[in-house]
Amino acid sequence: MQFQIGRHEYFVFEINETQRTRKISKQTEDSDIKNLKLDLEVDFVKQEKRFLRVPKTADTEWSNLWHLNDAVSPSMKVNEAWNAGFNGNGIKIAILDDGLQTDHTDLNSNVDTVNDYDYQSTDDDPTPDVGSSHGTKVAGFIAAEKDNNECTVGVAYESTVIGVRILGTSGLTDSQEAQALNHHLNGGVDIYSNSWGPTDGYGFSEPDTLTKSALQDGITNGSVRQKALFIHGQQVMETRDNCNGDGYVNSIYTIGVTKCRRRKECMVL
Repeated sequence: MQFQIGRHEYFVFEINETQRTRKISKQTEDSDIKNLKLDLEVDFVKQEKRFLRVPKTADTEWSNLWHLNDAVSPSMKVNEAWNAGFNGNGIKIAILDDGLQTDHTDLNSNVDTVNDYDYQSTDDDPTPDVGSSHGTKVAGFIAAEKDNNECTVGVAYESTVIGVRILGTSGLTDSQEAQALNHHLNGGVDIYSNSWGPTDGYGFSEPDTLTKSALQDGITNGSVRQKALFIHGQQVMETRDNCNGDGYVNSIYTIGVTKCRRRKECMVL
């Protein structure tokens, strides 16, 4: 597989274990990788690993729109933005998540089904697995249609969302993350919504080599109107967790966001 980040071309090769006399180790670097590093015509080579990436919310009360109601505190005060003419019109948002139900009755008019993709199955259908609805909920929070007598209304109800499925049971490699974070970048994606990340509560984790390059490329070589914005959600899943341990949220190339309850309490689940 071949892909590009900025001006650099990358190739991903899969080693066929059935043709090997010794099983590939997950702990030590493979001998073929070591040999490639000695090749003077190769600038960069790395044996990829699959990382566990999980959704960053477990909130099921999506029908409760108190956060959009100016009469309730705290409020996002979106009515002020809507009245000023800011409703997402002309903005493209890539939803990097566990998939997107593109035919959802409260979303289908705002979904770009031409440029969506599934990096788990390597096809152009981002439909989530049965029981996976996180990405569709995130898309609804952003771009659910207004005044269509269906469900709810999104904060940016005239924006266009693109489903990019990256989360799955098999984990995620650095090259998959990098490609997803630059998905349709030259096609005008303005914002990449990432409500996912490393597991919470222990350890420190950061974007790997290619993912860092993709984030940097996005903010320097984004769409014509503006450079790409990378939004990373953070939820405190453990009372002793700290988002500074999440290298995606505290990256200089991303904007980290979190949420609170109706009484301004920290969201701890």
